Amino acid sequence: MGGFFVSSADLKARMDSGAPLVILDVRKRAAFEESGEMISGATWRDPFEIAAWIGEIDRDTPLIVYCVHGHEVSRNAAKALRDAGLDARVLEGGLEAWRQGGGVLLRASENTGSGR
Repeated sequence: MGGFFVSSADLKARMDSGAPLVILDVRKRAAFEESGEMISGATWRDPFEIAAWIGEIDRDTPLIVYCVHGHEVSRNAAKALRDAGLDARVLEGGLEAWRQGGGVLLRASENTGSGR
């Protein structure tokens, strides 16, 4: 995967290919809990506690992080992950772009990767 950003179409294609991929929902806790939805297979992680969970991330698997709109929160998280040597990218437009593009969303309680 190249660049700092990944489009919804590129993420969907990557997911459909079955290639290894970690998807991290890094929305602020309030936004995550209010929505209750997330991308299928994603795991929610607190964007303000990266130091506490970064050791759990497979360093050899590409990461896609997203927040609500793909702005500050996910960009800061991806930068911190990249600074630590991980292959992290931001979902361009965040969860809202994914939703508008017809991407699959699951209730957080149904998502096997929710990690809550």
